[in-house]
This record gives sequence, C-alpha cells and structure tokens, in this order.
Amino acid sequence: MKLFGKLLAYPLIAVNVAVSFLMVFSSYGSLAAPIGKWPFASLSGLAFPVLFAINLLFLFLWLFTWRKAALVPFITILICIFAVSDWWPIHPGAKNKVSDPYLTVMTYNTEGFGVDDNNEWTLQNPVLSYMLGFGADIILIQENNESVFKQAKSDTKILSGYPYSFSNSSGLACISKYEIISHKTIPFPDSGNQCLYLRILVGTDTLAVYNCHLQSNGLNSNEISEYHQFIEHPTDSTHYDASKTVLKKLLSSTSQRAFQARMISDLAKVESARFMIVCGDFNDTPLSYSHRVFERFMTDAYAKTGNGPGITYHEHRLYYRIDHIFCSKNITPLHTWIDRTQKDSDHYPVISKIRLQ
Repeated sequence: MKLFGKLLAYPLIAVNVAVSFLMVFSSYGSLAAPIGKWPFASLSGLAFPVLFAINLLFLFLWLFTWRKAALVPFITILICIFAVSDWWPIHPGAKNKVSDPYLTVMTYNTEGFGVDDNNEWTLQNPVLSYMLGFGADIILIQENNESVFKQAKSDTKILSGYPYSFSNSSGLACISKYEIISHKTIPFPDSGNQCLYLRILVGTDTLAVYNCHLQSNGLNSNEISEYHQFIEHPTDSTHYDASKTVLKKLLSSTSQRAFQARMISDLAKVESARFMIVCGDFNDTPLSYSHRVFERFMTDAYAKTGNGPGITYHEHRLYYRIDHIFCSKNITPLHTWIDRTQKDSDHYPVISKIRLQ
C-alpha cells in the first residue's frame, strides 16, 4: 500500500475484481447451451486465456505490494481450477510412464494434405509422408485430399504398414494397422460437416471410433482481419460492422456445433462396442459447450496426460486447441501431445498413446 497509495491501489483492486468476475464467467459460461437465452455465454471461453493471464499478473503484483489483495486473484484461480486444468494441463512425467501394451492414435485436420501451400499432389506429399512415417496405429483424418489418398491406396508399398483404410466423399478418412470391420457416415442436418463412424478390431476387442468434423466458423480472411482490427482499435467505428458480422457467424456456428455434439454424444452413450474414441476437429476449445458434452462421460486424453495449452490451430493469429481425443472410461490415456513439427496444414496433429484396459 505504501508503494501505490490509496488513489492507485483501490481502482486497481476494482479492476481486478471485474476481471475475476469475467474469468469465472468464461470458465463456466459454456455450461449453458448456446441455443438458450444467453447464446454468447458459450463463446465466453474464448476470452479465458487473456483473463487468466491478467489475473496471474495481478496475483504477482499484489504479492509484492499488498498481500491481502492477492486473495482476489488467488481465490478466483481456485474457483476456476478445473477450467485451468482443462486449458493448461500439467503432466510432466506422462511421457516417461508409458509402457507396453498401448495403441497410438493420431487425429489430424490436414487441410487437404496442405496442397494449397506445398503444391504437392503426388505420393511425395509431405503430409502423407509425415503421417505414414510417424507410425501411429490408427490415423483419423479430417479435410482429406481424396486424390492423394487414392494414389496412396493404389500403391501397396506406400501403405504397406497400413493394410486397412477408408475415406468418404466429405473429407473424413482413416488409415489403420488394425482391421476396419465396418464403417458408416453420419451426416449432420443442414451442414456439409459429418462424422465418420468406424468399428476397428483390436485383438479380440472392438474399438468404436467417431471421427468428427464439427461445424466450422466460416470466417473468411477479410472478416478475420477486420475482427483483429476491431480488437486492436475498439474505438475505431470503421471496424464495428465487421465485428458484428463475425459475432453473428460465431454464434450461429457454435449453436450448430452444440447440436452436432449432442447428436454424436447420444449415439456414443448407447455404443455397444467395449471401447470407444470420439475425436477430430471440433472447432471448439476445451471451455466450450460441445467439449463439455463429451467431457461429462468420457476422458479428454490431452487434459488427462498433456502439458501446456496444446494449441492445434495456428493461423490468422488465432491460437486455440480445437482438435480433441476423447476416450471411454475403460481406456487409459498414457501420454498425449501436439506435434508442431508438421506445418503444412493450419492444424497440428494430436497424438495419444492409450491402453485398452
């Protein structure tokens, strides 16, 4: 208090209280369905990283200046501890605890195998080479490139380690070392997005896999640019209309994703296979309604065994974890991580080593 004086300290604590309230709201706002009276609550989780960072700064500030005030950010973080652990899990020893037997599962939105950037439509495609070279047991693909995929399937040498594969016409695919005994496409009403359902024989057990690509936000590059301009210069009215357009699209897409997530979760809850995975590009963060739909009865592999924010989408200055792997409760995630070495797609792949109990 001596350092700041009352004229500065009290306004700062008021700001801290306001930020703390917003952080609690962003942590739990997505519990509300986006089609209810407060649809914007489902988007509140997008602000969580910034609000959490501000509260941490306040915590350190008060610890060195006014320790009693440090209770405000400290209690706020405790209230939001589950959101913190979902968004930024800490499991530093997970990698060293992995032991046989386990399966390695990869989910990857390849952005059409990155051909727009790498211009490679042949079997030399770097995304294809990366996936096959990595050696995961089961690879789930969103935004597949059917041309490259068909070439790979026709070349027995290329897929020599993966005798089983399937793709549909909507960009969903699977490459597997284990037999795919059945598959079907689950379309989402009024949407071009879908879910690919597969049953895979692992030993004597059946593993059900829901490879999802939930509704995209549908923002073009100009809208994203205008939105950033509005965030950086909120008093500039020239960007206000563009920000409203972005908000309308976000609200519409999050409502569609909520419906799609509930649709898949309803199927997953009555799944007859002994083991089950729901994964893919959810286009939603760990603090979203569609994520919580699955978190209620499944395990988020990254939240359970990953480290850090685990950003999977990395373009347009929008850095979020929107690709997820959920496991049924009788599957043990051992280690889950994001591989940032492959940059040909706008997403990074998510890899998890799991054990079927």
